[in-house]
Amino acid sequence: MRAVKIDPISRTVTEINLKKNPNRTLQELYEIIGCDLVELVQIDRDMVLICDEEGKCKNVQGFTFIGWETVIAGTAIILGGSGDRFKALPENLASFQMMTEWVEPKDVLPPQYTIINLN
Repeated sequence: MRAVKIDPISRTVTEINLKKNPNRTLQELYEIIGCDLVELVQIDRDMVLICDEEGKCKNVQGFTFIGWETVIAGTAIILGGSGDRFKALPENLASFQMMTEWVEPKDVLPPQYTIINLN
């Protein structure tokens, strides 16, 4: 399945072909991203970004897209579809190469937590 890999460590945006169907197993995505837990982020009506759920807890480089306020920490994969059904990415590689901005580890803010008192 056609996808885009964004790797902030090597500062590359490349097209990849997934060997395993991500609708059946996410194992290949875990291996490419290098994580134990993934987060699905719907970035457009027909595109989903898969990243490390715990990425902001690690001291890693990140990236963002021009005009986006969200920083993604670590490597990410972009596929077509949504969180409940993946498909080949319809967007071309050049679009992501032009939109990606790299973020240094010191600029990747840690996750924010809210503690709610239940008493």
